[in-house]
Amino acid sequence: MKKPFKYTSLLLLGLGLSLGSCQDFVDGLDVNPNAPASADAQNMLQGVELADGLIHEGEAARISGMWTAQFTGSNQQYISINRYEVTAGNFDNVWSTIYIDVATQSRIAAARALEEKNQRLAGIFQILEAHTMGTATSLFGDIPFRQVGDRLNFPNPTYDPQSQIYSDLQQQLDAGIVNVNGSGGAPRDLYYQGNPTKWVEAANTLKARYYLHTKQYDLARQAALLGISSTSNDMLIPHKESDGAENFYYQFNSERVSYLTGYGSYAARLLDPARSGQANNRNNAKTDESGRFGYFFTPSFSSTQPDNYELLPNSGFSDPSEDFPLITYSETQLILAETYARAGDLNNALTALNNHRGALAVKYSGFGGRYDDYTLADIPGGGNQANMLREILTERYVTFIGQVEPYNDARRTNNLIGLPNKGTGSTLPQRFLYSQSEVNTNTSIPRPIPELFAKTEVNQL
Repeated sequence: MKKPFKYTSLLLLGLGLSLGSCQDFVDGLDVNPNAPASADAQNMLQGVELADGLIHEGEAARISGMWTAQFTGSNQQYISINRYEVTAGNFDNVWSTIYIDVATQSRIAAARALEEKNQRLAGIFQILEAHTMGTATSLFGDIPFRQVGDRLNFPNPTYDPQSQIYSDLQQQLDAGIVNVNGSGGAPRDLYYQGNPTKWVEAANTLKARYYLHTKQYDLARQAALLGISSTSNDMLIPHKESDGAENFYYQFNSERVSYLTGYGSYAARLLDPARSGQANNRNNAKTDESGRFGYFFTPSFSSTQPDNYELLPNSGFSDPSEDFPLITYSETQLILAETYARAGDLNNALTALNNHRGALAVKYSGFGGRYDDYTLADIPGGGNQANMLREILTERYVTFIGQVEPYNDARRTNNLIGLPNKGTGSTLPQRFLYSQSEVNTNTSIPRPIPELFAKTEVNQL
């Protein structure tokens, strides 16, 4: 029997929220922070934010990390997941958190906020829902969206096409931007303390992310230009060294020792300063990746097995008090860099890439990192469009270690940067499986049920 993985219930109680009991997971590896059925909208906010954070820092992120060769599953059921040997039951808790704890609660709370004449709070809930549901459709493809949260009228909500959901989310984000600029407030907001300017910037970067998913690159660039303007406006889920409030990677690695490791990590090989000069390694005359490598990994101590990396324990990205990035300035600049490069504007692409490198220099300079500005001649292979795109996509891969976006990038670009395949086939998994609980209870589920290697709609384009 697995030892239950601590979640944030103690933090929520400490914040004075009235929540139901936390469900320990057995088959999956996340739990549901059950939100209150009837409370004012202010009291619902932190529960929804923490559930949204769990989607992006929890099991979905860990699986994405394994399937993009950032991490390795090395113990118990993670060995099978690492090899793409999954069942519908592996996704029950991810699905439940998406629909029970974020989507349904966000819609209830947004409506309640409007009833309470708090337009700003309603907008925050709209953006939070869009954040989680965009990730959900990116991972699962067609999913219930329009009929979600109204069980009385729609006990078996229909599955909406993925492209329609992305279009709906763009409209929802537009509405959220209008609302957060309206009257009211959100003093209990964990992310931005109710600051409307920061919420608007985050929503625009999120719009850019979703236009990137749907390969509408010109629209992605337009949205990113309105996105997060500095690292001080990054959307982070806050953590602290207090029982239940710690960083989710710290909690998981403490309770599930050696389930998730860096053995053979492709990301570690790219960053490892000991491999400087080897093919595809990121260290060069203008780049010292010592700090970033040391933020995530420890080097192998085996001369015969140099790929035996470990995840840095209880420090760096898995320090118990380390905040986790959700939507950031770096993502905004890398979207600009990619979309400019795709349009053939390599000079503006380079400017955006260097803006991101400047942010890296600030973050990692105290740990030995260095990120001098590039010229086009510094781009590996030479500064043409194809090489620039590869450089930007590789930089996205190592920037978003431990997040979901590298998995989205790999599928969107047909694995342009050549991530290694861990399975017996020739391709990476193309989607998460619909949860077993959904298969058992929702008669609207698509038949035949899509299998693991079936591309989602937007990735067939």
